[in-house]
Parts: sequence; C-alpha cells; structure tokens
Amino acid sequence: MRKLMIRTGCLALLTASALALAGMALPRAASSSLPAVESRRSETFSIDPAHSSVVFKVKHMGIAYVYGRFNDVTGEVVWDSDDPHGHSIKAEVKAASVDTNAKGRDEHLRGPDFFDTANFPAIIFASNAVKESGTDKYEVQGTLTLHGVEKPITVIVEKTGLENLPRMGKRLGLACEFTVKRSEFGMTYGIDGAVSDEVTIMLGFECGK
Repeated sequence: MRKLMIRTGCLALLTASALALAGMALPRAASSSLPAVESRRSETFSIDPAHSSVVFKVKHMGIAYVYGRFNDVTGEVVWDSDDPHGHSIKAEVKAASVDTNAKGRDEHLRGPDFFDTANFPAIIFASNAVKESGTDKYEVQGTLTLHGVEKPITVIVEKTGLENLPRMGKRLGLACEFTVKRSEFGMTYGIDGAVSDEVTIMLGFECGK
C-alpha cells in the first residue's frame, strides 16, 4: 500500500512538472505578436484622358440636339473596396478644349457670351460625400464649379468595371449622366429660345494607377 502511494505521488509530481515545462514552452497568444490587420482597401486612380469622355448636349432653337465634348479632362479618384463612404472623385475640365465640330461656334463658346475661358479656364467637380445607391451605383454629392460659380449637386455614378489588366495594370471605369441649368451658373446668352437652358452632361471615365 505504501509503495502504491509512493508511486502515485511520484507520478503526480512528474505530471505536474511536465505540464509546467510545457506551459513555459508555449508561445504567447498570436494576437499579441501580430500587427493589426488593415481592413480598408483604399486605392488612388488617375483619370486617363485618352480613354475618358466629357460630352454634353443642348437643344438648338427647340428643334434638335447639338452635341459637343471637352477634349482635356484630368482628375483623381479614390476607391475604397471595403467602404463606399471612402470613395472620392475630383475631375477638372479645361473649358477651352470645347469641341462641337464647328470652329466658329467653338470660338463663340470660348468667349464671354458662354464659358469665358480667359477668366474661367477650368470646370471642376469635387465630391464631398458618397453612399451606395444600388448594385455598382453610388449617390455622389459634391460641388460643381462652372463659369466661376460654385453650386452643390448630387449625381448617380455607376461603376462600369474594375479589372487588373495584363499590360495596363488596375483600371477603374465610372459613368454618369446629369442635367444642369446653365442660367444658374450665369450663362444666359441665347436663353430666349436659341439655345436651351438645360444642358445634359455625360461622363465616361477610365482611371488607372
């Protein structure tokens, strides 16, 4: 009986010692040794002028639409794949790059009756809030600066693509269409019927890193 008690006591002592040594060998919890994981995936893209378009249309004499475009657009888009509130868009158009396929009309548009590009060389949109508005669609609030006048506007922007291309790298596509009244920006020439007050603007941006 005494031998059994001695053997049992020795076994308990050996077991306790083994557990203590094992405890000393265990590493600390992984969470205390690993860096915090960044959950946001925010990327900055630049608008690619060669693959982007800024097109507008106005009605002439209440009869037919005349289309034009701006050939010089630049800007930056911040895209957060984890949180739409992290998106931001800033685009700048050189007003003098207006092109309606009619030289005389384009010169008139650059003059003081319309864009007055000598005094107001840039048309700028800068977002200040973005939220999701459906599949691949976002409600974007921002400020449009046109003809020297700043006005808040809200537009719906569609993400048309996001791909990592073999030769071009990561590319982001955005599209948007909205209407403004040019009279609200101080552009009133011909508003009596020659040229419509409402101007529809269509944007297609391809952005690269």
